[in-house]
Amino acid sequence: MEDIFFGKTILVTGASGLLGGAVAKALLAEGHQVRAMARNLERAQPLAGLGAEVVQADMTDLSSLERVVQGCQVVLHFAGALTGDSANEAYFHQVNVEGTLCLAQAALAAGVERFLHTSTAWVYGYDAGPGTTERSPYLISGDLYIDTKIEVERRLQQLRVESGLPLVIIQPSEVYGPGDRHWTLIPLRFIQTGKLILINGGSGVIQPIYVDDVVAGTLAAARLGRIGEAYLLCGPEVVTLKSFYGEFARMLGRRRIPSVPGLLAMMLVASMEILSALTHRPPLFSRADLRGNTMHASYDGNKACEELDFTPRVPLKAGMSGVAAWLAAEKPLGTG
Repeated sequence: MEDIFFGKTILVTGASGLLGGAVAKALLAEGHQVRAMARNLERAQPLAGLGAEVVQADMTDLSSLERVVQGCQVVLHFAGALTGDSANEAYFHQVNVEGTLCLAQAALAAGVERFLHTSTAWVYGYDAGPGTTERSPYLISGDLYIDTKIEVERRLQQLRVESGLPLVIIQPSEVYGPGDRHWTLIPLRFIQTGKLILINGGSGVIQPIYVDDVVAGTLAAARLGRIGEAYLLCGPEVVTLKSFYGEFARMLGRRRIPSVPGLLAMMLVASMEILSALTHRPPLFSRADLRGNTMHASYDGNKACEELDFTPRVPLKAGMSGVAAWLAAEKPLGTG
């Protein structure tokens, strides 16, 4: 079967970010023609050195999105506002919903053959059970990132039905690895400064996936995914938050991470929210942080295995070795 990427111009949005950049590099290494879209051209310049056509566009600038798609046959969409971004509801909706829909409309006008959209496994909730599949119901959470991802998935599927958008969706679980911010660098910094506190001993569970596995799953979904389908991309192991963060603590020479009972954590969050309202400063610890430290999320990745021939290859120990090597080489924490 002919590779869908062969002889095509592939637009990768969010190319200066973790997943967009990693996928762009993988495509370039395979010899494909990549148009790398970035809001900040300077951050994307390494891709130009590898042979990518680097173009500037912004998810809030709809005319720039229309221009950037022209001449492309495949769109791999990673750009978006993320949990933790200091932005309001209007911005999240503008970027994750309206911007994505504009990009999709432009892709339709350009006649693209595949439009891959990156969502998240969290659309199924913070407490997704081990039987959670792509057929499980969405669960609104109150988190701007998650809820806008749910909305845009629904509206993209509507656009597929009404206008023929060649849509494939990926839903990665908790992505970690070298260069990652949310599940790697931020917790490392919090552990380093003594700010990370486990809830109920870190008994919550996640199913983290190493960045290299996400790249492999993304390319498999773009090549083999069925139009209109979503694919959960999750790691090979379900682990407790204590185990996951404990790996980071060992890298930093910390013997333990402090823990507080859940009830006490809820009281502290309530107090911080009151203080935040009085001082007009963001709370040190929010309800979203609390949910993220008590989640019990695991998934059934069989659909990606059966339809994409995708199996995550990197167990937690090996992935954490990759993070440790990155820490030693790049020193992102500013340590000696």
